[in-house]
Amino acid sequence: MFAVNDAEARGDVKAALGIIHRTSEQLDKEQFWHPSRLERLEQMSLLGVLMPRWAHSRWIVAQAMQGTHPRNQWRMAKAINAALEVRGGPDPVRDREADRIQILDRDWVYRQTFLYDLGGLEAFLRHNASGDLVAGADRIWEWVGASMRGVRLLGREPRHLLWEDPATGEQVRTINLGAGMLIEDGECAIGRIVPLASGWMFETAPLRVPDEVAYAVADEPDRWTEALRDACAQDPSEIWIRRGLRDYGLLTDIPHALVNLAMDAGLHAFHHPDDQELAELFTHPADYPACLAAWLVRPETIGALRTGLPPEGRAALVGFADVVQEPAAGLIRDLVDHHEEAA
Repeated sequence: MFAVNDAEARGDVKAALGIIHRTSEQLDKEQFWHPSRLERLEQMSLLGVLMPRWAHSRWIVAQAMQGTHPRNQWRMAKAINAALEVRGGPDPVRDREADRIQILDRDWVYRQTFLYDLGGLEAFLRHNASGDLVAGADRIWEWVGASMRGVRLLGREPRHLLWEDPATGEQVRTINLGAGMLIEDGECAIGRIVPLASGWMFETAPLRVPDEVAYAVADEPDRWTEALRDACAQDPSEIWIRRGLRDYGLLTDIPHALVNLAMDAGLHAFHHPDDQELAELFTHPADYPACLAAWLVRPETIGALRTGLPPEGRAALVGFADVVQEPAAGLIRDLVDHHEEAA
């Protein structure tokens, strides 16, 4: 595990995957490596230069979360306590260690507190990340200081989502990686909007919240955990803080479970690109490109499409190249060019 951590921190995807494949054969097929980590590394390997720089930034953030250095022990303890406070205290039924493990793996508050409020991301950049790894990222040092924001979703386009600060009316467009799948137009969310060379994005999928939480966070960003705590005390079912940190991939804000829907819809579009029923599969048709993009960049999909792509498949994909987000758009062009050259 430490050897893979070191390889990733150097930005050496090939070495990290090599260690994983060798050790997997020695572990009697036990699932030692988490599927989300394997997926990230395989995507980095398969997509290579097609990977946008923001994906390298998200890879760094993911590495900062999995760090096991002793310097992080106090951060972990304080972040766990912050998550417990938002939840209203330890679960009276669960064992404390079981509660701790669930928080480490499945708590949005823990992630945000550990990485940003307690400096876990900055510590990783200063002490672990190599110069080569940081050089491939997109304005990652500016992500370190990103504050929590409360926003309202105003509308969606295939490649962008439009948000509004509910307190000031300020508007911001983020790249559309599918966050709108879980948030309706007019609903509110909190999250950290970070800069890119070409715009803005959420550093991970934002959290849908009641309006009063978004207003409170917009007014006082540093007190976001208090706003969540008060809201959870009133109605904990309203806020999905216990979703899995690993439910989201490197290249999408759509939970893995919903990407399965994207696979079905993608296959449908493959065979029926002009079918008007496609819109009925989604509450908002503008969400479909983000779903299709999430399906296209799965390692198993990339491998299958590179093996064989029929002419009708190429025709269907070309129609989506101008509406899906990178790296899916570049992958489509790469696949079409490859198969046309082979033909």
